[in-house]
Formats: sequence, structure tokens, C-alpha cells
Amino acid sequence: MEKLKLYIVDDSPYVRKSLVRVFSEIENVEVIEEGANVKSALKFLSENDPDVCLFDYNLPDGTAVDLIKYLGHKSKDVINIVISNFADEQMKKMILRAGANYFFDKANEIDEITDLIIKLASEKK
Repeated sequence: MEKLKLYIVDDSPYVRKSLVRVFSEIENVEVIEEGANVKSALKFLSENDPDVCLFDYNLPDGTAVDLIKYLGHKSKDVINIVISNFADEQMKKMILRAGANYFFDKANEIDEITDLIIKLASEKK
């Protein structure tokens, strides 16, 4: 069975390491790389094809929307998950309209994010 290739972008080293630790323990998931900003993410995404991207919304040099727009031109198959500490209904609608597949409140919905990654990994063929 092929592993789900997960790419994580968050400007907080602590959050990134925590997410890597949590998701690396899930069966059939491989965290293939992690990034801290839009610039490094664009470089990585231009050379790689993850199955799932987990983006923090606010990054030092842009937002997750910048990355989603890039991926929309590159590949329709990647699943985009956006997380934010500043999650409200208006932001959620805006991010989903921009092309994200999922949006979660980073502070309160970590279990839901984990459940989604488990589900996506189980569906990977």
C-alpha cells in the first residue's frame, strides 16, 4: 500500500514539529517535508507532488491562499487543508472559496485534523 505523502507549512517551529510528530505516528502517512513560509513552499511544490498539503493560513511572506492558487494551476489532485488560530466563519468561507478542501481552527480542532488525515490515509491506494 502506498503511503499518503503529507507536506506541512507553518511558520511556528513548535507547531510544525508537533504536527510532524502527531502525523508521523499515523499508519500509512509519510510527512515528506515541512516548510515555514510561502517562498520555501513554492520551491518545494515546484519540484514535488504531495498528496496532501497542510498550510497555516498566515505565513510571514503571504498566506495559504497564495499556495492554493499555485497548486490550482499545477495539480488538481492535491488535497489542501488550511489551519488558523484566527478561525471564524467568514475566514472559513473565504479560504474554501479560494480552493482549499478543508479549513480547521488550529487551536480547537486538532482532533478533527488528525481524524481527517487518518481517513485520507486509509483511502490511499
